[in-house]
Formats: sequence, structure tokens, C-alpha cells
Amino acid sequence: MISRFNKISTKLFVLTSLFLVLFFTLLMVVQSSFFESYYERKKINELKSALVTFRDSNYTSSDIVDTLTEKFQEFEKVYSATLAIGQMKDGSLLLGTQPRLTIVQTVDKNGNFLQSKQQLIKTTVPDNGPSIALSAMNRWKSDAGLVRRVLDLGETVSFVNKSAEMGPNAIAAIAPLKNGTATEHVLLAVASLQPVGEAASIVKDFYIYFLALAIALIVLLTYVFSRMISRPLVDLNNAAARMAKLDFTAKCAADSRDEIGSLGGTLNFLSQNLKDTLGQLHTANEQLMADIENEKRLERLRREFVASVSHELKTPISLIGGYVEGLKDGIAEGERREEYLDVIAEETERMANIVGDMLDLSQLESGKFNLRKEPFRIGALAESLTDKMFVELAKKRISCEVDLEDADATVIGDEFRIGQVLTNLLSNAIKHAAEMGKIRIRTLEGPGSGVPGMAGTLRIEVYNDGEPIPAEELPHIWNTFYTVDKSGSRQFGGSGIGLAIVKNILSLHGSEFGVRNEPGGVLFYFTLPLSDENESGA
Repeated sequence: MISRFNKISTKLFVLTSLFLVLFFTLLMVVQSSFFESYYERKKINELKSALVTFRDSNYTSSDIVDTLTEKFQEFEKVYSATLAIGQMKDGSLLLGTQPRLTIVQTVDKNGNFLQSKQQLIKTTVPDNGPSIALSAMNRWKSDAGLVRRVLDLGETVSFVNKSAEMGPNAIAAIAPLKNGTATEHVLLAVASLQPVGEAASIVKDFYIYFLALAIALIVLLTYVFSRMISRPLVDLNNAAARMAKLDFTAKCAADSRDEIGSLGGTLNFLSQNLKDTLGQLHTANEQLMADIENEKRLERLRREFVASVSHELKTPISLIGGYVEGLKDGIAEGERREEYLDVIAEETERMANIVGDMLDLSQLESGKFNLRKEPFRIGALAESLTDKMFVELAKKRISCEVDLEDADATVIGDEFRIGQVLTNLLSNAIKHAAEMGKIRIRTLEGPGSGVPGMAGTLRIEVYNDGEPIPAEELPHIWNTFYTVDKSGSRQFGGSGIGLAIVKNILSLHGSEFGVRNEPGGVLFYFTLPLSDENESGA
């Protein structure tokens, strides 16, 4: 049993939640710490780049300095800045296109302050524009390095001025306006960073609430996420556990088209294959057990057969030996001698029949036996066989009735082998018929007989009255070496070969055959195809 803390859903939930909380916390710390400085650098670089672009696009010579201020308005609107032109000769500032009184400073060629006075200039800047521009100008001039970079090196410089005149966090950029090799004017741009500073301060206060909300959302989303990932895995684990217990009815949900869905489909395929294989193994095992049981049964039947055949052969051999000894000793004379010889001949024929049956069965079961199928009259064959068995019938005073629906019916088959079938069935009927009982041979036309274009069949039945065959014995009587009477008596016993020969011969003919108990007796039957001669004869 997996503990709650070892479950994959718990691990996913904890790790994902912890990672996202740390990530957002770090993100907020970094943003609150570096956002203002990042924005400052970005704003300075943007203002510096825009100033250079404005100068390069609009300034061509010192002759257009007075008209250059007319283009300040669009720049100041876009960048929320104040533009001014500083004249290095007298230190004056030009701040726009509308007349406005502002402060003008005079400096020497080294940037040293000489005098300050008020004069009317053109301007469109805000009310504090002149003071911001003046403060930025003073901040630049106070830094000799920045002055040298602009005047001597021709660079565009930028800086942050936190003086009270410019306002907190004001930024400025100064670009030289060259006239040949000399720099007579500079272009100044000033913008304030105060709005972003206030916004950053408000955001820092808001971060506490934002972080709390973010953590709540993270916990909820990671819970849903962990359930989405872990639920299919739990289902797969449950299905695999059932498969481990050989329960292959478990199926995995393979609806998703991702790796988990593919794994579920693979497990379902594996489960079905294992189920089919296990079913095949079960079937094969049952078949193997049946084969083992059948082999045991055959072995038992072989032993019974050996005992039966030994008994069958032992008796005539003993009789023959005894009668031969009697003849040799001269015991029998005259008619007595003839009786001895008749017994010897009868028992010899009996042994020959047993051996012949065994050879026939071996040949039939080998599958190499070929039938000679030809048309013949089944009625004539039945009557001929009953005549030959007259002596056996007379011994038990059995009446034999031949009931032929069509005495001239012609069937297709091997006449000799069908005769062997009828002989074995009649011999079996005589053995089991009651004393002074009855045997009946009957023929009946089967389905399709007499219908043009259809091959008809003829059903031949051999009935004898007497004791029925036990129901549990009926499926086995066709098996080799099987006998219903296990006593082995010469009166009722048999070798277990006759009906096995009947089965093999009829199977080679493709015949339908069988046996069933009838009121007062037992009925054997088989079918043969009718010959076309019956139709032409009709």
C-alpha cells in the first residue's frame, strides 16, 4: 500500500506549488528591486537615441538653429520631454517657438559662468521647462568630463540629475551641434522619472496582496494539474495490479492522445493478448488432459483387447491342440474323426477371422486404404449375407427379417467393404439378440431421393431385440478394443475390433452412421449415396 506522502499526486502537488511560489516570489523581489533602475536605464537610452535621431534628421548647419525649435513640439509630445538649444558662445537657451521670458546665462569658451539675465525667447514647453533645462545645463557644465566628451569628442552624453531644480529623478541628454569642426551649439533634452518612481512604490505595496492571490491560484491550479496527471496513472496502476492477479478484464482509459493514453492502449493490447494466450493455454491444457485421459483409456482398452484376443485365441488353440493329440493317439475313429476335423477347421477359421480383422483395422487406421466405389444392389448384398449366417441364426433360433423399401435400389460404395460392415453389424446383432429373438434389416430412402438434380441417399438399419446398451457406453462402442461385455465369454464377448472396422469403413465412405437404443432392443444405422441408375431405371 503506497503511503499518502509517496503518492505521485502528492509529490506533483507539493513540488509544483513550491516551485511556482518560489518563482513568483523571486520574480516580485527582482522586479521591486531592479524595475526602477531598469526603467531609468531604458528611459535614458531611449531619450539619448531619440535625441541623436532628431539631430541627424533635422540639423544640417548652424544657419537653421533658430528655425530648429519649430520642430521641438512633436518630439516633446512623443517623449514627454523638454528640448532646448544651448549656445556655447553666450550661454543662451532656445526652448521653443512661442515667445516666453526665460533665463539666459553667459559663459566663456571654457564653460565658466560670466553673467545671467532674463530675455524673451520662443518656447512651447511647460511652465517649468526653462528651469528644468537650465538645471540640466548647469549639471552638465559642472562636469568637466561630460563637457569635454560633448565639445571635444562630439559624443552624445546622458545623465541623471537629482537636483531640486530639475526635480527628483530627472534625466537629460546633450548632443553637440557642430558647425564644421567647431561646436557652437548643443541640443538638450530633459525628461522626468517621477511618475515611474511613484508607480514602483505603489506596486511594491500591492505585491503583498498579489503574492497572496498568486499563492492561492497556484495551489488550486497545481492541485488540478496533479490530479489530471496522477489520475490516469493511478488507473493504469490499478489495471496493472489486476493483470498481475491474472484478471484481464481490467481496461485502461485510453481516450487521451498523449503518452499516458498510448501507454493505456498498450496495456489494453497486452491484457487482451495475455487473455487470449491464457485462454489458448487453458484450452490446450484441457485438450492435453483429455488426450492423457484418452491415452489412459486406450491403454486400458489395449490391455482388455490383449486379454480378450488371448482368450479368443487361447480357446481355439487349446481345442485344436487337444483334438490333434486325440487324432494322433487314434482315439477318434470313423464319424468321430470327422467331428474332430470339423472342430479343428472351425477353430482355425475363427483364429483366421480374428487375425484378418486385426490386419483390416490396421490398414484402415493407417489412412493408406483406397476404396473401390462402384454401383451395387444393397438389397441383394443384405439377403446374401443373411443366408450365409443362417447357421448362427439357427443356433439361437433368431428370426431375421429383411425389409427393403426398394429391393432394386443401387448405391455407390465399395461392395466388399460394405459387406464387411453388414457382416460385423449382423454378427454383433446375433451376439446380443435374445434367445428366440428377432433381427431386422431395413432400408429407407433419405432426403433428396427421387428429386431431379439432387443426390439422394439410402439409410440402412440393423435392429436386434435384447438388452439396451448402457447410455454411458454408447459414445465408446466405436472405439478400437472396446467391448461392452467385459467378461470375455465366448458366448457374448467380442474382440472389440468389429465396430471399429465398421466406423473406419463408413468414415471413408463419408457416411452418416450411429446407434441408439430402441424400445426392446438396439438399432444401428448408416447411409450410402444412391446411384444415378435408380433415376434412369425409374
